[in-house]
Amino acid sequence: MSIGSLPCLLGFWICALFPGALSAIQTPQDPPAIDRAEQLLAAGKPDAALDLLKTIPRPESEPRLNHFMGLAYYQKGDYARAIDYFSSAIKQTPETSRQHRQGIEMLGMSHYLMGHLKDAIPYLEQVSAWAPDNSETAYALGVSYIQTHNIERARQSFARMFGVSAESASAYLLNAQMMIRQQFEEFAEKELRKALEIDPKLPQANFLLGEMAIYHSNLDLGIELLQKEIAVNPAFAMAYYRLGDAYTRQLKWDQAIGPLQKSVWLNPFFSGPYILLGKAYLKKGDLTNAESLLKHALKIDPNNFSGHHLLAQTLQQAGNADEAKKEFELADRLRTSSDK
Repeated sequence: MSIGSLPCLLGFWICALFPGALSAIQTPQDPPAIDRAEQLLAAGKPDAALDLLKTIPRPESEPRLNHFMGLAYYQKGDYARAIDYFSSAIKQTPETSRQHRQGIEMLGMSHYLMGHLKDAIPYLEQVSAWAPDNSETAYALGVSYIQTHNIERARQSFARMFGVSAESASAYLLNAQMMIRQQFEEFAEKELRKALEIDPKLPQANFLLGEMAIYHSNLDLGIELLQKEIAVNPAFAMAYYRLGDAYTRQLKWDQAIGPLQKSVWLNPFFSGPYILLGKAYLKKGDLTNAESLLKHALKIDPNNFSGHHLLAQTLQQAGNADEAKKEFELADRLRTSSDK
């Protein structure tokens, strides 16, 4: 299962993810040890916190103790144990309390990160209701809906996250982009068609459809869709790049050069069109232009296997055998490293 990338979830302390998460309900009888454990968790030391928390007798301070045990295991990436402790903690606290709500949020995220998406959804829905601006849980909820094929709810979640109407063309486009990331292209195509039905001049919709068509080797359709994209979005460098890419796949080197040049002029910091231009000029026998463009591409992206391999071929054809050999060897190392 692919759940995409959820920024900030795995690399930060829990206190950074959910401000105030360590400021749980405190009662007068809480022992000093639990406060020290809180400090250790805030410092990103879950193992030390767990050692201390395990010395605290039960049932003394049990609601807060369970909450902190859950936070410690969440920091360690042990989401199964985190779920056990948070499940106990939320039963022991009022539903309107901060600690209870934090426990609900952490249960949703723990289930999400374990891939228990159906289990995550009810908790994430609760968080969405009382914290509609929480983008991390909104994203997790939207992805969970996609993975469980609830397309309508996914669109509503992403629309709320990005501040657009759920029935707008933009919402359908956003939902499609998220679906493509989750490898649900069949659903994404339907969303994109609906977006264009609402707004035929919506930027990027034809582009995404064109990319999918090219990926599935339907090059003529891909070219047609990319040309439609350029007609409504003429300053979009990636559309020209993909159009040039489609022409190179058809071995139409002369037709590829124009769109690729426009892509470079619009975005001179992306290596892709330089590499394809170098390839086009190599195939046309213009070795000087090919070498210049490929060397420039490798300044931008020095570890690009394709760039080094094409440059090696260019140098070989130009009679520069020694430099070509070095480029071939470097390309082989990069390919081997990528395979590993």
